[in-house]
Amino acid sequence: MAVPLLALGPHVFEIAPLNFQALDRQTEAMWPAVPRFGNAPGRQFTGYGENPVTISGLLYPEEFGGRNEFEAIRATQAAALPVMMVGWAAAGTAGRVFGKVVILSVSDTQSIISASGQGRRLEYTVDVAPHGDSAGGNLGIFR
Repeated sequence: MAVPLLALGPHVFEIAPLNFQALDRQTEAMWPAVPRFGNAPGRQFTGYGENPVTISGLLYPEEFGGRNEFEAIRATQAAALPVMMVGWAAAGTAGRVFGKVVILSVSDTQSIISASGQGRRLEYTVDVAPHGDSAGGNLGIFR
């Protein structure tokens, strides 16, 4: 049985067939400079940034599978609906609920092209960002 690493809506990243090698997160707090008469500018908190997450991985679909699972992520992106993102952790530790996200982009580079015209090596990235509810909040670790 494969060990789940991360779920992006219905897509479960596991050791095989669909895995990932890196999860890059960026968080941002907005503190624009506000001019002050007769003094140096001050900073005022105005909210949070987009806080994007990039999931990147490498697949060898002819050896281990994963091409169909990867392409299914594009179908979810095309549906234009937010999905829940949940990460699992090692036994004995809590998992991480990222919250609702939208899939901003899916890109891949296929190399070592086979006779069928498909790459035997598939490097990919999936960029997601918090959806946020109508009140501007979010479930999970995103602000």
